Amino acid sequence: MTGEELPRPLRKGSRVAVVCEAITTAIREGQLRPGDRVREHEMAERLGVSRTPVREALLRLEGEGFLEADVGRGFFVKPLSAREVREVYPILWTLEGLALRGCPPPSRARLADLDRVNAELGRAGDDPERRIDLDVEWHRTLLEGCGNDRLLEMIAALKAVIRRYEYAYMQNAGHIPVSTATHERIARAVEAGDVEAAVPLLETNWRFGMEELLQWLEAAGDGQGRPDAVEA
Repeated sequence: MTGEELPRPLRKGSRVAVVCEAITTAIREGQLRPGDRVREHEMAERLGVSRTPVREALLRLEGEGFLEADVGRGFFVKPLSAREVREVYPILWTLEGLALRGCPPPSRARLADLDRVNAELGRAGDDPERRIDLDVEWHRTLLEGCGNDRLLEMIAALKAVIRRYEYAYMQNAGHIPVSTATHERIARAVEAGDVEAAVPLLETNWRFGMEELLQWLEAAGDGQGRPDAVEA
């Protein structure tokens, strides 16, 4: 990596949070790739902080599944893993379903926002990074009003894990698997007050993305992605 590849440190928030954000952004956007070593002293110098918050951030990101530690060698970006995808996605769609059940009936404004974002998503076919951002915005809008902050934090943490897979997929396959048709069906079910119909559609929506990622990961040995950095 060159020094220019990492974002400048943020001015607000704790130094540990600043380092975590810089590293996870670099991982998601492919500046730090699976198997790359993350060196404490280099990261501290580039971000303009001491090694203490960098060390704390590395330990936190190891616990969150972004990094793995090798005794005597340091921290490395965790390889992409089909197993992790199979484990994380079902938890994510289950928790989103729980959050949706805890949301109040949608306002006209929220329904309009869902339709607007989904329409923008449909027009962003040639811009995979934009599709990632719009899909995140759509799901966030869907769950607006859920009063369970702990649940929303858990969902956000899981989405941080899968986002690095989406970026890796985008960089190698050139597109992001998103079903605007399923989004539309979910929005209409919510509009009709039929949350129990919307919840399995959420699973369908996430399962579609999961299957696309698994196909890509499992084909990596045939020349897609980085075969040496993919675990079954």
